[in-house]
Amino acid sequence: MKKIYLLIIGIIMFSCNQGTSTGSEKKQTGEQNLAAVKTIQLNVSGMTCEGCENTVESALTKVDGVVTAEASYVKSVASVSYDTTKVKRELLTETINNLGYHVEN
Repeated sequence: MKKIYLLIIGIIMFSCNQGTSTGSEKKQTGEQNLAAVKTIQLNVSGMTCEGCENTVESALTKVDGVVTAEASYVKSVASVSYDTTKVKRELLTETINNLGYHVEN
């Protein structure tokens, strides 16, 4: 029983440390139309640790048009700056939901 408990704890620790970044991420996607850059906050449920934050940030910064992304599991939010001519809010929501978290409207 003790081995199973330790295995479960190990799996949880591993999954919460998947990301390796710290702080907000920036993505260089060439030229951004600064007039079209918008920053929004998405309410995200399901994040439980810094690894979750890193996972969300990493996935969002891979979306073409995202300038910066920062997530907080404590506040249950993701703040995203993106070029509205390249990406829609729905894609950002879908990206987070596909990770197993849930964006609340």
